[in-house]
Amino acid sequence: MRLMILLALFLFFSAAGPAAEPSAPPDPKAVQLREYYDKAFGFYMAGVYQKAMEYWNMVLRLDPRQVTARNMIEEARKKMAVSLTHQKDAFYALIKKGAYADALLKLESMLAADPTNQDYQKLQSRLRKVAAITPQKPPAAKHWNIASEGLAAWLSEKENTAFAYDALRYALELSPAESRLQRLIYALEEEDPQLKRNDTKPQNVSVLEHKKDVALHHIYDSEFYPAIQELESALRLEPDDITSLKRLGSAYLQIKDYPKAKAAWQKAAELSPGDKQLKEYLAALDKAALSAPATPSARKKSRPKHRALGN
Repeated sequence: MRLMILLALFLFFSAAGPAAEPSAPPDPKAVQLREYYDKAFGFYMAGVYQKAMEYWNMVLRLDPRQVTARNMIEEARKKMAVSLTHQKDAFYALIKKGAYADALLKLESMLAADPTNQDYQKLQSRLRKVAAITPQKPPAAKHWNIASEGLAAWLSEKENTAFAYDALRYALELSPAESRLQRLIYALEEEDPQLKRNDTKPQNVSVLEHKKDVALHHIYDSEFYPAIQELESALRLEPDDITSLKRLGSAYLQIKDYPKAKAAWQKAAELSPGDKQLKEYLAALDKAALSAPATPSARKKSRPKHRALGN
């Protein structure tokens, strides 16, 4: 790392050109740049990465063409990321608990250490809206458990706003009088208007039923991976939904992923022990698994050989 810093310094001062003639006055801009670089590298070597980035940002404000400063900001950010790992873990643990006001305080301390981090800035904007509506997830309420699952998807590093939208709307369906859920939906729609524009759900159909219907059409069109994605999303909303489990098993069967097909159907059978059709399909699946190796590779498109379970 020290070698890289020395090389960066060499490149910067080399780029500044030959030394000025003794009689020529020093270039004020070059003098200022060198001062900022000296302080930035000093803080960097001392492990004070936030201050180092402040001075490199001052370099860029003075001269946006300074590639060395831009590269060193990224290096400092990587160093900071290591030290911030524990804080990030604590932050996402608070999000998972639904402690949104506490999570906002934690995020703001992370931003204080890395004030130019755009991901943190975007999270801060979202979390301020959420915490203003509901500082803490209410306990022991199914609709709020589902809503918090959606909010976690919205506030995740790998955001999934489509699932967040479905989860919040489904939670509102379970508790139509909960005005805070409607406000959260509005906040999400305001940030991403395409969610509402692209929505294909009929007004009189529930979110869960719509997801199952979409998945069934995917199965009959031999689009098994989109069907799986839709059904797994439905099961995040209702893990014990028997129809979703049946259709998920059918989709996995079509791509010859026998272990996952069996797991889905077995769970459905446990929830509905009197379902004779499930027992027959599980028995047939065991025979198929013995005669062919399980593989998650996709088959060529063709119509399913059996009527998808859960119709």
